[in-house]
Amino acid sequence: MTSEEKAKIKELRKEKKTEVKEQNIVFAQKISKLLDRKYRYSIRYEDSLVEDDGKAYINVDLTKVETPFSVYSYNRRVDPEIYAYIDNAAFYLRASVPVVINFDDGGRYSDELKEKIRKAVIRHYALEFEDRMHEHRRRIVFGLFALLFGLMFLTTTILLHIFVERINVFFEIITILSWVFIWQSVDIFFFAGHERRIDIYNSAQLAVAEVKFGAPEHIKK
Repeated sequence: MTSEEKAKIKELRKEKKTEVKEQNIVFAQKISKLLDRKYRYSIRYEDSLVEDDGKAYINVDLTKVETPFSVYSYNRRVDPEIYAYIDNAAFYLRASVPVVINFDDGGRYSDELKEKIRKAVIRHYALEFEDRMHEHRRRIVFGLFALLFGLMFLTTTILLHIFVERINVFFEIITILSWVFIWQSVDIFFFAGHERRIDIYNSAQLAVAEVKFGAPEHIKK
């Protein structure tokens, strides 16, 4: 390979590095823009649902379905697909924002049927809220016991190290158990616990939502 070819290859590598560096700068700028509150999509999404009265309206189009109830429920339970749509629509809303679930029935439903749907929706989210609260409390109790057992095992390990000169496999097992229990409690209280609290707040937000019927006044783009 001649010196000219080597110089050309070196120049191409330099240009490539410069190009990659410029791409990284552009990418970092785009990420920074996404994190900017003014451009954050979650904020813009919430603004698209919140009306002048400060409530977020989740409009559900029932004009294209034959019945809003599950075909297996003897007209007692609302179709799970409708709940899935409502859940997805409410996912990025702050828990403090009041929600109105508006069913557009096209004027087909009687007052009796509307009341039946309203009760079914509120019951569904109230039961979901209770279930998540029970699970959260159960895990809190488990976390407290895990922390207690972890500290007990850790204390036992320390005492054995102090009063017993020889360290064997049994001591190592106790040490591992202590940190397993302590880590489990940390995960419950700090890491996974945060996500569960968000789920609880979301369920509570929909459990106390107002349920209305009629065509939406307007849908924001």
